[in-house]
Amino acid sequence: MLYAFSAIILIFGAFFLANMMLLVPTDEAVIRLDTIVYHVCEHKKLGDTMIHVPNVTDVYQQILTANNNTYPNVLLFPTYEGTWEDGFSWITDNFGGANGVPIMLEVLCSGNLTVTPVFNLTTIQILDVMEKCNVKWLRFAEVVSRHIELNLPFPREYVSTILNFCREHNLKLFWTEWKAETFNEIKNYISGFEDIVTVSFSTNSQDLEPKEGFTDVRELFLHWGGSVQSWYYETRHRLGTGGQMDEEESRNMPVSLLIDHASVCRNMGAEVIQFEPYWYFFGDTDGKARESLSLIHHNLNSK
Repeated sequence: MLYAFSAIILIFGAFFLANMMLLVPTDEAVIRLDTIVYHVCEHKKLGDTMIHVPNVTDVYQQILTANNNTYPNVLLFPTYEGTWEDGFSWITDNFGGANGVPIMLEVLCSGNLTVTPVFNLTTIQILDVMEKCNVKWLRFAEVVSRHIELNLPFPREYVSTILNFCREHNLKLFWTEWKAETFNEIKNYISGFEDIVTVSFSTNSQDLEPKEGFTDVRELFLHWGGSVQSWYYETRHRLGTGGQMDEEESRNMPVSLLIDHASVCRNMGAEVIQFEPYWYFFGDTDGKARESLSLIHHNLNSK
């Protein structure tokens, strides 16, 4: 009789456990996020406005205040619309020196389609910046996607050079792409360097919705993240109308939608989230935080 009673208990226990397992969410949040990066740019013509950052340190401090010590690493990702020489001067003059604002330096990215399809820095140029700025990460942006679009040979040797450079100088690399077919290629390019490379999905994709892209990189890479952009809205508007690129449309993305993309990215387990463009979060010429900055962090800071 005791054995029969025990068997009944085991059966009911198994039934209860099975039903409880059905109640566990399959996409439960696992917070791994430890690095937040914000785009900041200078000398960019947007409509009738020339984007200007009067005080980079003040912009950085506003982000730190919004972050409220929630995530340990906060960086800026600077871009300059113009020659490398002018951009170098702007970065070295405004980011506080070798112990100043920590930055993610873009070294390889897609450029102007008709003039310069690819922008890349030499290791000597990178070292020049490192002597005068607090460089923590390097960044590749959408270069595989652009090479596929233009049917160009990919600069694999350059990638290998930069990966070895990162290893030698204790740097990390953030590599973000938007085309769906790029990620398996990247997996081959970074073989042996998986510990220092974070691969990211850019939400301005014409191929995938954010959660789909985040799922792809989460499944393929040891370290992954997201480039959460209001360019998403411009891309969707352009695809819907069949028109030309309208950079002003990047202003119009509802902040609730951008918050949703950032939350999905964080809750799926991203380690790094990079935000852009600058003007979505800060005034075009006064450097004052827009409401979008505080709203984003009100959500991200609530774990």
